[in-house]
Amino acid sequence: MTVPSVSVSVSESAVRRSAAADPRAERWTHDHDRHDRHDRRDGTVVESSAPGEHLSALTHPGEVELRVTDDRADGAPGADGALVDAVVATATARYASALVVDTAGLADGTRRLLEDRGFAPDPRGAAVRTLDLTTADDGTPTRMLDNPALASLNGAHARFAERRGEIVRYLPDVSVWTGVPVHPTDQDWADVAALLGPGAGFRVDPSAVLPSGWHELEGAGGVQLTGEAVLGDPDSEAVELTPDDVPEMLDLVTRTKPGPFLPRTIELGTYLGIRREGRLVAMAGERLHPPGWTEISAVCTDPGFRGQGLGRRLVLAVAHGIRERGETPMLHAAATNTGAIALYEHLGFRVRDRGAIRFAQVPDRPAV
Repeated sequence: MTVPSVSVSVSESAVRRSAAADPRAERWTHDHDRHDRHDRRDGTVVESSAPGEHLSALTHPGEVELRVTDDRADGAPGADGALVDAVVATATARYASALVVDTAGLADGTRRLLEDRGFAPDPRGAAVRTLDLTTADDGTPTRMLDNPALASLNGAHARFAERRGEIVRYLPDVSVWTGVPVHPTDQDWADVAALLGPGAGFRVDPSAVLPSGWHELEGAGGVQLTGEAVLGDPDSEAVELTPDDVPEMLDLVTRTKPGPFLPRTIELGTYLGIRREGRLVAMAGERLHPPGWTEISAVCTDPGFRGQGLGRRLVLAVAHGIRERGETPMLHAAATNTGAIALYEHLGFRVRDRGAIRFAQVPDRPAV
């Protein structure tokens, strides 16, 4: 009997990882230029088209293409339901925004199998079916925010990713954020330690159970705010900052301490600043970019220019640009920064009730 094949590929901006639950699932890779190959259990080799080639409209960051082949000689549905489930589970765990499949030419049984698993018609084409993976447990489209670094690095920010096993982080000169699975395994914890090094801090899910000898970072808790009601407002005095402005930006961050800003952080999105007499006195910009969302970050004002509403204006200006792209702004703030949280709430942001944001620390030495 011929074994059915199911493979996955992604849009240019996404990164794939292995679906180890079944060796027939194509290995996910960061190389988008080559034609991927995978072995079937019957020994034959299947060569798939280049990632994104099968669906011309696979354009959303974090979308994953599911390719299903009907090749059963006995006429039964070619797709293996367990294998499709494994790919769905893997994409969900990696915070993909959606799985997309082109059902043109597939048997009726295969279409029904996909539709029974939630694949719904997509406006991009009569034969296209999509499984939306962005919905949170409460029914809102906010699941991407449960693990925003992982969602960003598996989507729009894949080019900034550094990986070890299932752990992914931003390049060290770009951002301090690390993506860790919701329920890390022993191997995941070992990979965190190897990738980040002793003493490094990283975000963990509120439900994660730390290994013996690992501890939460005291005083490092935070809150996440979402701006569904924030439309933004352009600001005529705000100017877009460029890499040439990074030395001044780093100096402003050093003096005001809004949070980490590194030499290449500016590459993550648009940063706006306000200058007075040629000097940069306030700035704000875009950092994490999970599908459908953009984080506003590095909001800071020179102490000599505070009280003039510059930070408020820049937050709204950055939010306006995010809205112009059809995305929603969001923010993170230290739980102790009650003044900033109050300002953001006044602008229309709301604290997301997802449990306190937790940060853990790699031990200085391995547990014995």
